[in-house]
Amino acid sequence: MNETLETCGIVKIDGIIELPDHMVGNIEPETLCVQLTPIGVAQDLFVDHIEYGARIVVRNGSGGPINAYYHVHAQSKITISLSTEDTDEEQYRTTDI
Repeated sequence: MNETLETCGIVKIDGIIELPDHMVGNIEPETLCVQLTPIGVAQDLFVDHIEYGARIVVRNGSGGPINAYYHVHAQSKITISLSTEDTDEEQYRTTDI
């Protein structure tokens, strides 16, 4: 099972979303998903292109300024193995307060 890595924020006025260091080089590019939510007024927002899996370039098809929230998520390249067999010790683990 692969872990999902994500980030969110506000798109810069130049339309560039810089992915954080923990995502760059650690994600499967074909699983990258970008959600854009306009702020204030309707905008014709779209992802123009993705540079080196590190920068996402957003454009406004209407030609106006970009003012939007973004949420980006993708699958990690690192595979996490989950065991379905629990030992009694793991199953009944408690935390001391």
